[in-house]
Amino acid sequence: MYRFDDFLADPETWRLTQAGQEIHLEPVVLKLLVYLIANRTRLVTRDELMDTVWGDTVISESALTKAVARLRKALDDDSAAPRYLETVRSRGYRFVAEVEEIEQQDSLDSASGKTRPRAVRRGLVAGAAAVVVLIVLTVSWLRGPQVETPQAEAIGSLAVLPLSNLTGDPEQGYYVDGIQDLLITELSQLPGLRVTSRQSTKRYRDSHLPATDIAKELGVDALVEGSLLREGSKIEVTIQLIDGRRDEHLWAKRYARDTSYVFDLVSDMASAIGTEIDPARAPSVSDRMAVPFDERASEAYFRGLKHLDGFVRDEAQFAIEQFQEAVAIEPEFALAWGHLSLAHLIQGMQGIAPPREALEQARAAALRAVEVDSRSPIGHASIGWIGLWTGDLERGCESLKDALRLNPSAPYVIHGDADCLMFAGHMDESIARMRELVMLNPFSAMHSGALAYHLFLARRYEESIAAVEAARERIPGFSAHYTLARVYWVQGEFDKALEAERLDFEWRGDTVLLAALEEGLDAAGPTGAMRAIGEALVVRSNESYVDPFEIGKTFARAGMVDEALHWLNRAVEYGSFEITYLAFRPDFDVLRDDPRFEDLLERVYGQGNPIIARL
Repeated sequence: MYRFDDFLADPETWRLTQAGQEIHLEPVVLKLLVYLIANRTRLVTRDELMDTVWGDTVISESALTKAVARLRKALDDDSAAPRYLETVRSRGYRFVAEVEEIEQQDSLDSASGKTRPRAVRRGLVAGAAAVVVLIVLTVSWLRGPQVETPQAEAIGSLAVLPLSNLTGDPEQGYYVDGIQDLLITELSQLPGLRVTSRQSTKRYRDSHLPATDIAKELGVDALVEGSLLREGSKIEVTIQLIDGRRDEHLWAKRYARDTSYVFDLVSDMASAIGTEIDPARAPSVSDRMAVPFDERASEAYFRGLKHLDGFVRDEAQFAIEQFQEAVAIEPEFALAWGHLSLAHLIQGMQGIAPPREALEQARAAALRAVEVDSRSPIGHASIGWIGLWTGDLERGCESLKDALRLNPSAPYVIHGDADCLMFAGHMDESIARMRELVMLNPFSAMHSGALAYHLFLARRYEESIAAVEAARERIPGFSAHYTLARVYWVQGEFDKALEAERLDFEWRGDTVLLAALEEGLDAAGPTGAMRAIGEALVVRSNESYVDPFEIGKTFARAGMVDEALHWLNRAVEYGSFEITYLAFRPDFDVLRDDPRFEDLLERVYGQGNPIIARL
């Protein structure tokens, strides 16, 4: 045990006290303090601290800087005039206070004003130990022969259910959901553990279903549930782990923390849950979130997550504004940078913003996320998706592999991995990954729709239709009219295709395209309907952004080869996201015999790309 001034630092119990009052510090910060004290006779470099204190966990230097800042705050130390911790710029740190090493009992005696001879203390300890042994043996004899209890089944998957909002304010729902999302993110990084996304768990908010039923519906072994109370600057979370196979409570704990340390709280919960599931895997839970953030930054971040939920078309811009506010307050907020990148990608993919503009903004945010935190899964995933988008498939898939290693349960990572398999010519494996994604998130409309779309690209039309029907049984209000319209069209079932198209326009509230469909159909049948829709989209493009790929696809279905190729070439110029899938789309078969289509493929994938050779 170490004493300096009125502080006591105990490496055995990992406690720091000042004048008998315990000071709360996270384990990594206490470990940092103890290591600096133990090596107080020399300068300890930043690299040494990162290697020793954090071990195999890869962190950025900013994590060390913030841990030091937190330690200084606990010690009320001034970096400009240090009493305890001296900074040697660009090199490391030195503990400069006078330190006295004392034994455990000495510290207790001095605190109580009593002293005892060391031999007596040893005798008391030995006597106490003998009493304990006697009690244990007696209890064992009274209980009789011991029967070994069967070892609990291993937990390979879990779902974090929505936390109960005990604040009494429904407006605080975004904050409660944000804590759930963070916990999912942290637990997803445990090796070998599948974690269901929030998209599939939100339907169980305020649910009274038995744990066994919920676990069966989600296809998981265990559930995490709890409640959150926020009052002013204080937050209290009660959390529990339940074996969903037997409805057995395995672990529970209450956490209380200042709201400025909400990320610490989540990291502590994830670590405790990981330890309960498998102590061997627990150290793999990242501590990179265990850094203090300005409360305003975390508030903005949680609001952004709320509006990014489900990738809703009209919500992305508000999410972007919130993430921008978060990083303006906390420039090293890696999670906010990563989600800012994702929000820009969504805008570009959905045609909300011009793709090139969205792409550059997404790239800048993703690179910043990885710069701040080299282990940012969402940062690496965004860089990977940008690579796929721009035709740099090799680099994109390498980044997605990094993201997969860091967070193997993240839906956007699994989806990217499936795309990489498809581009590599492994279509069956790609479909298998998409099915895994749906199994992991069975109530996510987005992921179920993505599976149906991948089956369409694989020309497995009946399976695509079956995937849609299965999703409709699981997910109330599920719509995949966009994909069904394309499947039915390439099958030659034009009536079904047009009906799906009509339902898609109605679902989107697009009365202009709905009218064009009806008028074109009445005038010239199915191909006339496609021609009329394409012409309506061209008119609209003169007033606002319209994805050229969508126009080219519509003209291709109308059999208008020249117009289709014109707009597809414009899609390449504009950087349309869907142009990435050009080689696989069956609805462009009408263009494949045209030499201009081969030139177009080379523009998208590069000359000599294996994708082209496989066609």
